[in-house]
Amino acid sequence: MRTGTGVVEEVCPNGLVKIQTNRNNLYSPCSDSMCADNVVIDAVNPIGAQKGQYVQFNIPDAGMGVKGIICFGVPLLLVIVCGILGYLLGGSWQVAPEMTAFAGMIVGGILGCLILKGYEKKINNNQTKAEITGIISG
Repeated sequence: MRTGTGVVEEVCPNGLVKIQTNRNNLYSPCSDSMCADNVVIDAVNPIGAQKGQYVQFNIPDAGMGVKGIICFGVPLLLVIVCGILGYLLGGSWQVAPEMTAFAGMIVGGILGCLILKGYEKKINNNQTKAEITGIISG
């Protein structure tokens, strides 16, 4: 379990809040905010924190290794496999194999992104979200 702090930016009607925190406070399997200094994350709000309050939260880290492999390994594998398939098909289609390999790599990258979006929707439930554990000030 990883602990971090941040400011509540928005209270949502579904029992969640959006917390702005420094990216050094957290890690996530498929972070699309890797270069931003501050990120906004969703968190379960069991204690009723309000907008503007400085809160402490916990992030579950169960399955981080598997999530990391899926988020980085699957797209890379798809790019490599589709690139090889493109290269082999280019030779049989009498087209420059380098161009079809490049096209295959692009297709593999797109497939990898689609798989990651589906995976993110699958794991995006309240059991994998951060949970507010305390209000520091407000």
